Amino acid sequence: MKKTSSKWSVLGLMSGSSLDGLDVCHVEFSIQSSKWSFEISSFETYTYPKELVNRLSAVAKASAKELFCLDAALGYFFAQSVESHLHKEGIGNLDLIASHGHTIFHDPNIGNSHQIGKPNAMASVAQCPVVYDFRSSDLSYGGQGSPILPYSEEVLFPAHDGYLNLGGIANLNIPKLGLAFDIAPCNQVLNHLAQRGGHKYDRNGEISQGGQVIEDLLKQLSSLSYVSLEPPKSLDNSYTMEVLKHLEKYVLISLGDTLFTYIHFLAREIARWIEFGNLQRIMVTGGGANNATLFNSICQASQYEIIKPENLIVEGKEALCIAWMGLTRYLEMVNARANYTGARKDTINGAIILP
Repeated sequence: MKKTSSKWSVLGLMSGSSLDGLDVCHVEFSIQSSKWSFEISSFETYTYPKELVNRLSAVAKASAKELFCLDAALGYFFAQSVESHLHKEGIGNLDLIASHGHTIFHDPNIGNSHQIGKPNAMASVAQCPVVYDFRSSDLSYGGQGSPILPYSEEVLFPAHDGYLNLGGIANLNIPKLGLAFDIAPCNQVLNHLAQRGGHKYDRNGEISQGGQVIEDLLKQLSSLSYVSLEPPKSLDNSYTMEVLKHLEKYVLISLGDTLFTYIHFLAREIARWIEFGNLQRIMVTGGGANNATLFNSICQASQYEIIKPENLIVEGKEALCIAWMGLTRYLEMVNARANYTGARKDTINGAIILP
């Protein structure tokens, strides 16, 4: 890859905390007069084998040896997925792979966030550089290291003034205030509750639709310590367990009401921050955008224009943004702004593995 080039072919990989699989997005980027444009050529989610899901779910209790083995196993799954995608889509002349990896630990208070999924096998399979480790530089300058995608959203989708992601964790980006932060666990909680009732997830919000708010549970959720914190702030996946402790006894009584109560809580919190930012056009992406009960609850609570883009963007935005972050790292350009994360300076994030 040459710095003088104005077009690049990049594969972006994102593994979310909801454990539904690895998102792989092939993007063609170009830049002219400092303005970026892109075209998504292909996107697919490669479902994790049950054995990997079980190991990732139990990673908090893993020994050092088990963690190293899982890091390698996940890296090989990433490489197999990349190889399959390149072959199936007929992709040649790939310039770069950008892999976020899978977050297993995040604590900005000690300046640490760890993602697994060793990149070496991917570099070998694709015979191109792989960029990974997208949080460490920001953390080293005192930033939260999360959410890490706000600047890429601002660059790639300039027509909006707010960006809401409803993934495993719900987060919001308010560019004009220079704020980006996690709001609360989203699909992590909703999927867990649905699975307690024998469902893979709440498809289209069908289980929660028509539910009623459990007032006592709503009060408990609203009193959670994280709710009262001011941004910048971010969540580790372990926080979901704290939330679920409040939900467990209710889900046994009524799955629909418990789901709806959490959705109501989530929508109210999202609307509170949208109003705080005085946002007029908010783009919503992530798997939760396809949950009609959640999406409609947010629209009703916020009274602002919530825009759901085409499904390719809804599902693939995070992998797309990681692709851009990988490319900008390779080009030695800033890809994380300090005002979003609370860092002492803007940073260039990512480490590079060469084939």
